[in-house]
Amino acid sequence: MIEKEILELYRKRINKNLILSFKGSISQDILVELGETIKNKFSCKIGQKKISKKIFAIFIELAQNILHHSAEKISLENENKKIGTGIIDISENKHFYTITSGNLVENSKAKKILNKCNYINQLDKEGLKKYYIEQRKLPRTKESQSAGLGLIDIARKSGSILKTEINKVDDLYSFFILSVDVSKENNNE
Repeated sequence: MIEKEILELYRKRINKNLILSFKGSISQDILVELGETIKNKFSCKIGQKKISKKIFAIFIELAQNILHHSAEKISLENENKKIGTGIIDISENKHFYTITSGNLVENSKAKKILNKCNYINQLDKEGLKKYYIEQRKLPRTKESQSAGLGLIDIARKSGSILKTEINKVDDLYSFFILSVDVSKENNNE
């Protein structure tokens, strides 16, 4: 369902120095494999344990967003379960690592997601902490199982803004790109 133009738009947006790239359906098994790959890739980078943990946590959160919330789903054989399809990458440049994901969203939900990200981007470190606690206390519905906790957590862990882009595909769907930077500076956050 992801059209070539959208894929090309996504590819132009990411840094060219790819460390890891995955396109397809994300099952729990694939999530575990990708997580192991990230751990192995960064374990050899001396002095980057905290940064490695941040990248791992953000990557897993973005992958879980695709798994649970992508509008493009496939059914797993022998299971009564559907999983999401999308793209996720880790790239780097001189100063930071960038984790980027992309997946289809329903047009009716696109503006809500964008508004949530924009609100999160307005908050400082203390504001993010307070908002996270508030959102955890909200009752859960099937529609909003996590109340956007993952987005808040990504902003908290990365220490940077959520860069978003929504590209309309057709009358029903848009392609949502979410990107976040993690500084290579070994900070204490």
